[in-house]
Amino acid sequence: RGPLDVSSGHTPTWRKLLLTGALLTSCTCSAFSELPFSAQLNTLTEGASVHLPVPGRLEDSLQLMPLKTFPAAIRVVIQSELNYSVILQWVVTMDPEPVLSWTFNGVPCGMGEKLFIRRLSREQLGTYMCIATNSKKQLVSEPVTISLPKPIMQPTEAESMEPDPTLSLSGGSAIGLLAAGILGAGALIAGMCFTIIQSLRTDRQRIGICS
Repeated sequence: RGPLDVSSGHTPTWRKLLLTGALLTSCTCSAFSELPFSAQLNTLTEGASVHLPVPGRLEDSLQLMPLKTFPAAIRVVIQSELNYSVILQWVVTMDPEPVLSWTFNGVPCGMGEKLFIRRLSREQLGTYMCIATNSKKQLVSEPVTISLPKPIMQPTEAESMEPDPTLSLSGGSAIGLLAAGILGAGALIAGMCFTIIQSLRTDRQRIGICS
């Protein structure tokens, strides 16, 4: 470009504005060119999200600390019968000494290293957490859920089929029935034999009379 002409047709006010604009443009360009390469605007990544490092305190607060429990928790679940005692205890050492607070379903329910639940009731079934806070950081325990034991399903026995008393007999009844059957068959055979013999006699008598 040619040098900026401020002499032709411009009032003194316009000359000052033009000179000021040119000076600002020159300063801006020179300052931008002196910036390191990493600080210059990258038009290809303009508008992309920027990932900032997470502060140490926030990272610590996201770490869930284990609790010592009685009865022992299995997969952060304590199963206990009603009217029994349950104990939750914070075991992580912190320096300086933290302030320990407990929550039940998100509502504050106690303070201190241990939380005693005496004579467990249905209203106390739910999720408990401990929050430890000192001047340096804050730690949170794993959520521990207290629930009733699941009922044990007993295997169902197959229903036995009772024999029909009219179709099955045992002991003396069976022997008596068998003897009666044998006697009945013998009587039937004897009757048939008697009938045959009597018929033969009758035929012989008829033949003798005719002769």
